[in-house]
Amino acid sequence: MELAVAPQDQDILLRTKNVINESVLNKYRLAGQVSQTALTYLTKLINDSYHLNQGPKLTTAELCLVGDSFLASYLENVYKSGVNSVNEKGIAQPVTIDVNSVNGGFGPEIDDEESKNFQYFEIGDIVTISLGCHIDGYTANLSHTLVIYPPGEEKDGELRPTGPLLGNKADTIIAAHIANEAVINLLGAALTPEKLPSIFNNNVGSVVTGSLIRQIVDEIATNFKCVVVPGSRVRRIRRFLAGQSEGVVAEKEYKGVVWSEADQEASLLEKASTSQELITLSDKQNLRGKGINQVSAIPTDDFVVTPGEVYIVDLKLASIAEFNEVGLVTLETLDGYTGKNHDKDSINIKPSIFVRDFAIQHTLKLRTSRQTLNKIDKTRSVYPFKLAHLSEKFPLDLKKLHVEGPESIKSDIDLVKKEIRNARLGLSEIINHHLAATKNVQVVKFLPLHHILNTANPTGTHGFDAANPTLPGLELPLPRLGVSSLKLKALLKKNSIVIPVAREQSTVVLVQQGISTGGRPELLRLTGGSKTSKPSWVHSNYQLDESKDIIKSLLQLIKLGQDKRFGINIRETQPVKLEHV
Repeated sequence: MELAVAPQDQDILLRTKNVINESVLNKYRLAGQVSQTALTYLTKLINDSYHLNQGPKLTTAELCLVGDSFLASYLENVYKSGVNSVNEKGIAQPVTIDVNSVNGGFGPEIDDEESKNFQYFEIGDIVTISLGCHIDGYTANLSHTLVIYPPGEEKDGELRPTGPLLGNKADTIIAAHIANEAVINLLGAALTPEKLPSIFNNNVGSVVTGSLIRQIVDEIATNFKCVVVPGSRVRRIRRFLAGQSEGVVAEKEYKGVVWSEADQEASLLEKASTSQELITLSDKQNLRGKGINQVSAIPTDDFVVTPGEVYIVDLKLASIAEFNEVGLVTLETLDGYTGKNHDKDSINIKPSIFVRDFAIQHTLKLRTSRQTLNKIDKTRSVYPFKLAHLSEKFPLDLKKLHVEGPESIKSDIDLVKKEIRNARLGLSEIINHHLAATKNVQVVKFLPLHHILNTANPTGTHGFDAANPTLPGLELPLPRLGVSSLKLKALLKKNSIVIPVAREQSTVVLVQQGISTGGRPELLRLTGGSKTSKPSWVHSNYQLDESKDIIKSLLQLIKLGQDKRFGINIRETQPVKLEHV
């Protein structure tokens, strides 16, 4: 049975509830403050244990549980009762800590003993922390990539490593940081289009469009010998609609730029000397469609950024500088049942994050399944969750942890482990009947193009991978070559190489009349920024090519974002000072 939403209710949810008034802005701002503080908290835990050797090192699973507990504990004390109470508040993105080539979704449960490859970090690892929360459905998510250095020293209150990170990992971190900052400044320019550099003007006037966003990100990636990893996006979000169910639910009036394998295909074929005959004039045309279409669920670059909207900038970049051949950067989804793929060398990671699909109803047979589903429906929302969130001992008592040490909460963690095991027994039936969807763990891989061109593809474009739902219109990864997602999955098992990925994600609000600026427009940066997402000390052999007009204009735009008086008005949400760490 499917749940239908009346048109008048859709209008209230999608329009009336998304007007950026003072009340809504306060909820967004507080959600951003909580997320920023949680990132500061986790970063300090990692720095203290891995860089300063202060206290025991925490495993990835322990960091995730502690981070989720921090978010949940903090949110318990906001909008509690009275006039300012809200119906819902909670974790919008459980803490995930992705290491090196892991693309997203790695937040192991505390009882997962099989993810031994990622129990502790190693020197030289790049670690991406992702998390987020919402208040009354107004969401602030973030991601930030940092480096695990050799033990360093703390001078003048700042941690100083012994030297910068070099190589491909450094290239990806710099490219992701610059691309993220460039897009945020570009979104800010949408509030004052007269300040947009003239080279960015197009046929529709001085406005910020999706195609302009894509052009700038791709140019930055090219300058650093990187590729934008499929799944990266710059998209508008709305109340309760922050991309948590992409591919499962088609969002009405989707507005955003999405990168997929198809965006690499034309340039790959142009570079491959043996495949020039495969390219036709029609192949080089933009597959995203022409004409402004704001009511489609299919992503298109032909949209205009307007004031009063909220955007998530989520960019993931991977370096291909080490490869001497043309190839495709793509994602491999790890087997959701065993946590690994069929080859012996694959990473052993099981998915641990799930999203409830409230449009599906089914009567479950097992009592354990019914109990688990009942807990999910009572305590969780439309946002992703983990089984640890269903435990009676969640969130953990972090004050006790930092005052008395890890041993003080060992009994609580043991109880959480027991409840996770019980809930997992009932989860299989819930997943099998599609009452909840799994957020699979993915790794980034490089696949040489000659393996794609030389392979047989008997199923043609009909081999869709039902286990990995995608956004509408993006079901076929390589449309010009007619390579299906199933065929691409088969090629990845034997012919691909894992490569590291860096990710930067920020949430921004385009405020038409800023309260703190006397009515002037401002871009309110809910997450990320110089206070919490400062880039790690890295060094790249590449840099932006300032001889190009587009790079000159981009640097001019970034300078406007730094000019507080006459430039683009950008204000960052600051984290709260930590007391117990």
